[in-house]
Amino acid sequence: MAEQKESSVLFSLKELMSLEESRIREEEDAKKQKAEAEAQARLDAERRTRDEEERRLREEEERRRQDELRRKMEEAQVEAHKHAEIEKRKLEDQHRLQMEALAQQQAHERQIQQIQASKPKGAHWGLLAGVGVALFGAILAIVFFVVIKPASDAKAAVARAKTESDSIARSDWEDGLKQIAIAKDKDPSNKDIATVEDSLRKKIKEDDDAKAAEVARLAAEKKKADEQIADLSDKLSKAKDPKEIEKLQSELESLKGGKKPVYTGGGTAPAAATPKKCPPGVPLCN
Repeated sequence: MAEQKESSVLFSLKELMSLEESRIREEEDAKKQKAEAEAQARLDAERRTRDEEERRLREEEERRRQDELRRKMEEAQVEAHKHAEIEKRKLEDQHRLQMEALAQQQAHERQIQQIQASKPKGAHWGLLAGVGVALFGAILAIVFFVVIKPASDAKAAVARAKTESDSIARSDWEDGLKQIAIAKDKDPSNKDIATVEDSLRKKIKEDDDAKAAEVARLAAEKKKADEQIADLSDKLSKAKDPKEIEKLQSELESLKGGKKPVYTGGGTAPAAATPKKCPPGVPLCN
């Protein structure tokens, strides 16, 4: 009977120890599952925040691009309207000057006829010479204001545009295009207009391409970082070893915090790249 009682007590103790060990394991498993669930929930929330921020940036970039396109179209319309008005005024001035010259010439001719009619033969030719000189001066003035001065103004505008083209500032290039528009209005036949205009537009296009390339590069780097985060998150959700979990969480926090890049390839990790000099107007550079 004593042996049976002792065996019964030992069995009960073993059962209690087994139950206690099971309880401890269940508590540890529950803690682990809770930690994993919290980590996953945090990662999901961060991913949603990151996706929302990326969507917002895309919308802002698209809105900025549409605003810039709309602004350029409006400027082009205003410039075309202004050019048409200037051309109209120029033609009206030319016509007015021509009509004034014609009227003056006809008036001089009438004066000459009156003088010839009122004077006997052998009239004073000095007066006729004076009238001819006055008429010639009026013609020279018309030629100056219609031909010579516009050509000179166009040449000066082209020279200013070339100076702006040698600058490194985009605002100077845009000012140069305005000078080209003035030169076209004054003297479209100026042979230097096309060369300087092509240079200015080429520089503006290269600047736009550089900004677009920088935006694309930043987007690619962000996509790569998102893929690394997703990969680490997937590994973390599957990990069982606490040390491995801690290591993965550390790498994930480092990557999200931007402390250092996570290198998943073989060999030695590459050195961190030197931050690039950002062009103006590029969001999220470096």
